[in-house]
Amino acid sequence: MDSSSRHWMFLNTTIGDLEVHFDGTIPKASRLHRTFPDSRPLSPWLSTIPNGGRRSECDPVLMSYFENIICSSSTLVDNAHYNPYRYLILPMALETEGLYHATLAIAANTMRLSDPRYQLPALEHHHCALSHLRGLLTHDTWGEKELDEMLGLVLMLCWFDISDNSRPSWFTHLNGFQDLIHTRQQRPGRSIHSQELSSFFNRYFAFHLVLARTAFRVKPTTCQISILPDSSIESPDIIDPYMGFSHSLLLLINQVTELAWVREDANDKITLSTVYQLKQDLENLQQRLPTEQIDPDTECAAIAEANRLGALLLLHETCSPTASNRNSCLPSLNLEERGDCVEQILSLILAKKANMMRTAVLPLWPLFLAGCCAREEDQRVIVLQLFEELSGIRRFGNIAPAMEVVEMVWRQRDLSVQDERKRQRGENQSKKDPLQGARFSWEHAMVMLGDWKLSLT
Repeated sequence: MDSSSRHWMFLNTTIGDLEVHFDGTIPKASRLHRTFPDSRPLSPWLSTIPNGGRRSECDPVLMSYFENIICSSSTLVDNAHYNPYRYLILPMALETEGLYHATLAIAANTMRLSDPRYQLPALEHHHCALSHLRGLLTHDTWGEKELDEMLGLVLMLCWFDISDNSRPSWFTHLNGFQDLIHTRQQRPGRSIHSQELSSFFNRYFAFHLVLARTAFRVKPTTCQISILPDSSIESPDIIDPYMGFSHSLLLLINQVTELAWVREDANDKITLSTVYQLKQDLENLQQRLPTEQIDPDTECAAIAEANRLGALLLLHETCSPTASNRNSCLPSLNLEERGDCVEQILSLILAKKANMMRTAVLPLWPLFLAGCCAREEDQRVIVLQLFEELSGIRRFGNIAPAMEVVEMVWRQRDLSVQDERKRQRGENQSKKDPLQGARFSWEHAMVMLGDWKLSLT
């Protein structure tokens, strides 16, 4: 059977599972940790899970949660063409021991946000997945299947660390992911399934790398991959349901990051026309819906538009005369337009938040940028309200650290205003600007918080 026509089902769902999935309630400890009788029949799909003899009692609950909740909301369009987690990663998890444990680790770590008792299963499955990856890496040679499994494992470990309060090790995994991609590209004659995986792996890496570069400094040696449109999507202007915006926008965001991190002594000086052309391209970009069946008034178009506004805001912040450590070769843009971007992002998310929060493709990145650039008290109130509502979903482990960084930016900005007032009165003349040396205010905040590596995906 063609994998694209399969519909994966897990039929051993219990009443307790339904309470977790749909009612938001937590099963009692006796329910979660009870021993299943040996005679209890398992779903035919679950019986294919590798290493079934060592399956723990709560593993079926975790796999069911991953399939029913995480896969269902991981993209804006849930079908074989647009949902790689359900149709590419999940089948691999039913065939390979490492991805089986990685999948359950993701599910348990997500459920841990609502019930701390899932923390131990999350750590146990994470340890097994990591051990399996280490074992594969010790092999002298790798075939197509082994490379696909290793890439899938590194992707899932990266995801696990992002969902675990954006632990900095997620970026270490991303660097290892890049090395494996390069190795894999040197192996010709891949199967169709392997080529589909390759397309998703490249998309995942480009998406996470580009947004990482908007948040913190990335060493040049880790940026050698080309940011190319996904060949499975007909046009680069079509919204990618996994990212929440088009590949055209991803390319433009990457160009903004090139401006942000260019050295002042670089040989290629940035011209005024280059910046204004980029601004015009962002303003004129028309992102198209991925399928005609999607209502243009729903969250898909709104999330893509919020990200486009976020890219414009990032460009304004990059060129702002008040930006810390600003590159002097960049022209200044209109400050009023920057404030308009903040207002438009917050208004759009407020208007569509009910639909947006049903999916994992949240507009976290534009909300984060709008929060860091918010200057008015009423804007800060809205930002806090939206972050608190996102945190209330209890499914995304990178919301809380993003909110903490925004609040640190506000504190540092308020302190810098007070220092400037004292300086004007002749006090504290020798005190340095608290944002001195950082490219962006949020970069400085992350350094102060312990050299965080925030993921906004």
